[in-house]
Amino acid sequence: MRPLFGTVEYFEQKIDTYLTNKKLKNKEKHIKEIVSKLEREIRHDFICHERIRKECLNNLFKVSKRTAAMQ
Repeated sequence: MRPLFGTVEYFEQKIDTYLTNKKLKNKEKHIKEIVSKLEREIRHDFICHERIRKECLNNLFKVSKRTAAMQ
C-alpha cells in the first residue's frame, strides 16, 4: 500500500527514491532542492484547504530535518 500524499511517510519515500535513483554525491544539497520543489508545489499548485496545506508543509519540513541529519 502506498502512503497518502502529504504524510511523513510519503515525503520520506519521495526523497529516498530520488536519492537512490540518482546515486548522488552531495545528498544534502539535493535534499534541499527536493524539499524546495515540493514546498513550491504544495504552496502554489496543490489545491486544498489551508489547514491541509499547513499539515503537508509541516510533514515535509519534519522529513527534511530528519533526512538531513541522517546524511
